[in-house]
Order: sequence, then C-alpha cells, then structure tokens
Amino acid sequence: MKKEVNKKVFFEILAIILIALFCISLTPKTLQNDTFYTIKIGEHIIQNKGIDMKDPFSWHENLSYTYPHWLYDVMIYLIYNIGGMTGIYISTCIFSLILGITIYKVNEKLVKNKVLSFVITIGAMYLLKGYITARAQLVTFILFELELFCIERLLDTCKKRYGIGLIIISILMANLHVAVWPFFFVLYLPYIAEFIIYCIEEHMAKKFGKEVKQGDKLEMQKRPGMKYLIIVMIICALTGFLTPLGTTPYTYLYKTMQGNTTQNINEHLPMTLINEENILCALVLFLAVLIFTKTKIRLCDLFMLGGLILLMLMTKRQSTMFVLMCSVILNRLIYGWITSQVKDFDDKVLNFAMNGFGVFMLSSVIIMFCLYFIKPKLKQAYIDPNTYPVEMSDWILEYFEREQIDLSEVRLFNEYNYGSYLLFRGIPVFIDSRCDLYSPEYNPGVTVFDDFIASSNLNDWFEMRLAKYNFTHMILYKDSKMNMIIERGNLDGYKLLKQDNNFVFYEVTR
Repeated sequence: MKKEVNKKVFFEILAIILIALFCISLTPKTLQNDTFYTIKIGEHIIQNKGIDMKDPFSWHENLSYTYPHWLYDVMIYLIYNIGGMTGIYISTCIFSLILGITIYKVNEKLVKNKVLSFVITIGAMYLLKGYITARAQLVTFILFELELFCIERLLDTCKKRYGIGLIIISILMANLHVAVWPFFFVLYLPYIAEFIIYCIEEHMAKKFGKEVKQGDKLEMQKRPGMKYLIIVMIICALTGFLTPLGTTPYTYLYKTMQGNTTQNINEHLPMTLINEENILCALVLFLAVLIFTKTKIRLCDLFMLGGLILLMLMTKRQSTMFVLMCSVILNRLIYGWITSQVKDFDDKVLNFAMNGFGVFMLSSVIIMFCLYFIKPKLKQAYIDPNTYPVEMSDWILEYFEREQIDLSEVRLFNEYNYGSYLLFRGIPVFIDSRCDLYSPEYNPGVTVFDDFIASSNLNDWFEMRLAKYNFTHMILYKDSKMNMIIERGNLDGYKLLKQDNNFVFYEVTR
C-alpha cells in the first residue's frame, strides 16, 4: 500500500515538472500588440491614482474609455516597472505553467486518474498555445478552469468553500477582464438545464408510477448541491458592481456585439474547421468515443460540449473555452471506456509510467517537444521590428524634438496593428487595438474604426474618408495599399520624411 502511494506521489511530482517545462516552452517571447497598451494603461492608473474613464493616449478629444481589464493592466505595469520586458516574459511563463498545472489538477480531481489527466493536459496546452500571451485572457483561463472545478464540487458536496470560491472568481473576472465576465454564468447553464430536465422526467415517472430511466449512452443526475449553485449564481450576478467601472460589466459585451468591430478582428470571426486541423482532430476524437464505444456521457456534459462547439463555430476565439471545459469531458469519456474494458487500469498504467523505462520515455518525449518549441524563441526579440516601428519611433521622437514640434499638436495617422506600440512609446495615436474605444457604441458619433477599415481596405477613396481628421503626419507599412497608391501614384500633399525596410513616415502638406 505504501509503495502504491509513493508511486502516485512520484508520478504527481514528475507530471507537474514536465507540464511546467512544456508550458514554458510554449510561451512566446515576442510580445503581442495588446501588451503595449496594457502597460501604459496600468501606468496611467497608478500615476493618476484611480480610473478616470477617459482615454489619455489618442489625439482624439474627450473619448470615454471603459478600462475593461484595469486590474490586469495595473498588475502588468507593476511587473514591467520591476523587470522590464524580461519581467513580462517571465510572468507570462509563470501564468502559462499555472494554467497547465491547474488543468492537470482539475482533471485529476474530477475524473480521478493521473496518467490520462497528464496526457489530456499536454494536449490541451498544445491546442491553447496560440492564446498564451501577455493578455488578460491568460489569467481568466485559469479562473475558468477553477470555476468548473468549484461548480462540480459544490454540486457534489454542498460545501460552502466552493460557493465562496465561485464568488471570488466572479469578482476577479469582473475586474481582470470584464469582456468575459458574462461567460462566467454561461458555464452554469448546462447543469441547470440537466436539473430541469431531470425534474420533469422525475415528475412524469412518479405520475405514472415508474422510475427515471437512464439511456444507453446518456445519463442524468439530480445532484444535491443544485440549490446552492443557483443561490451562488444569483449572488455572483451582483458582483459586477464590485468594480470601479460602474455598470460596465453588465453593458460591455452587449455594446461590443452591437457594433461591427468583431466582424473585422480575426479571432472574433467564425471558425472554418478545415483550416483548424487541431480542433478538427479533437472533434473527431469526441465523435469516435461517443459513437464507437459504450461509454455514457452525462447530460450536462453533452449540453456543455454542444454549446461550446456552437460558440466556437460562431467565433474562433471560443475554441479556448472548448479546450478548457471539454478536456475534462473527454477525459471522463475515455477513462470510463478504458476502465470498462481493462481491469485495474490505473494501477497498470501507473506501474508502467513509473518504472525506469516509462519515466525515461515519458520525460524524453516531453523534453523533445519542449526543445522543438523553445528553439525558435532563443533568438527572438521581445519586440518584432518587422511588425512594430521600433526604429521609426526612435526617429519620429527625435525629429519632433529637433523640429520643436509639440506632440500634443500632432495628428498622426497610423494603422491598427501597431497603434498600441506607438502609444507605448508616448506618441499619440489615431487608432490602436482597443477597437471599442473608436466605435459609436462607446463614443457616440465616433467612427474612427469604421473609417480606418474602409480606408485601409480601399473600400472608398481614402483621402475623402480621412479628410475630416486634418492629419499632419502619416506612418504606414511600406507594403500597405495606401502607401503603394501614395508612392506609385505620386500623390500631392505627402512629403516623405523617413523610410526603412518596413515603414514609411510622411508629413501631410495639403
């Protein structure tokens, strides 16, 4: 018995170490554009000792800003203030490994196995690798996984600590990333739906003197903690007021969905499965287990799986929630099937994993994957000069200082993808990746986002569209459509001041 316990402990330690190494290897070194404005907003909040609900970084006047992830912004600024870009990278590695270990522990606790939970976790982190970056979403991924655990445990045990945990998670989400706070409540719905259907079935069975039947592939449960879950859900609905943002947690997502910003941002577009091979393979695996095995699926799991697949097809960003939540469901299905076919499966697979050969093979495979993912990152810079105008920003700041041009009087046209870097450098911007800021849903009458999209895509003549802004200068990607027209068409009114391999900088003279 003691020997078996030692094997479980040793495997637990090995699994956590290997998961941590794998998660660190997946973490990108090059920063993503949202990180730049995150740092500056955190700095602004600290320096102003509070949230003013106004935008300080664009040259447009009197724009209201909701500060949708103010707490994360402050946290990232403090990390940057201590450790610079290296600090940001290290913190992202830490959040990544915390996410991986959380997925593993939640799977292990809910499905009651170790080796399969380890394999599922490695697969889940691989599918999430494109979303591991210094953004608020990385922290909320951890919170969503913990929410799933607390919901399941509250339903099964009725213990207060899990209800308190859900309330704390709700408060944190409302302050860390207000855009995803409504999704906190979506995860309750499969359990409530199962409870309602079970109650209807139970009522009908009693009426006709029968028992509630369980299907060959589907099972329902009336779990003892449902009333506590509903009470906690009602309490959590009020936690949106526990922020300095007023009613923003209740209105942010609705306003965002009313506009067209989500239709022009890649991660918000509908998913094309044929282009997402990894997700397609995961769906095929689900179908194979459900169709070709005798394992049963819980009704709440079926609702969760179906709902998240639908959301994922509507917007590819929700593939993250599909991976986080459905990893547990897949684990439960596979484990149920294997244990029905193989006696003492846990002991057998643990014995194999913990003998000398098993440890060597397991460690070798994960370490080889780690080396594969981390090797390209060794020579990467924190800021990609091909994507962001690093040298050009240096030159622009020197030019304005040399020519004694007041930055507050500059009306610079810039493109969406690097606007956040410009404001990070202290250059007031026309637009950046805080797309909601530049839409009429948040600032009535403001059409900056629409004007930029129409101009950059040449949906109409860009000079007519942009004439109302009275630009003094323009910075463009060298290969952008607008620059090719200005350059090859020899348009009047644009004086080339500087160009490098990736960017051009004009003075607008008309």
